[in-house]
Amino acid sequence: MTETADSPSTEINPEISSRTRKALAEARERGVKLGTAGAANIRATVEKRKSAADAFARQHEALFAELLQQGLTHRAMAAELNVRGIAAAKGGEWTHGQVQRILNRYADWKSAGSGSE
Repeated sequence: MTETADSPSTEINPEISSRTRKALAEARERGVKLGTAGAANIRATVEKRKSAADAFARQHEALFAELLQQGLTHRAMAAELNVRGIAAAKGGEWTHGQVQRILNRYADWKSAGSGSE
């Protein structure tokens, strides 16, 4: 069967349809409100990710204090972390953007007075 971009297939794959129905039923059982849009619908996920990011940042706070004391740029910090073999939060290599975000997190803690106390 040949399809063109102008005529999408209207066939329903029963396997995909069945998996989707099952996943939706499981989500309902867990108490997920389906069809709800907005921040309230993703709040738990966002809070979980923020908590994990905070824990990761606290784990490396002394290391970043050392790098800041050396006066390194964000790119130089990322390079140093990679040379030392220290994995970024998701296990990969550091980038200057990741360094900037973790330093911003520290600055937010300092301004809010809720650092690693």
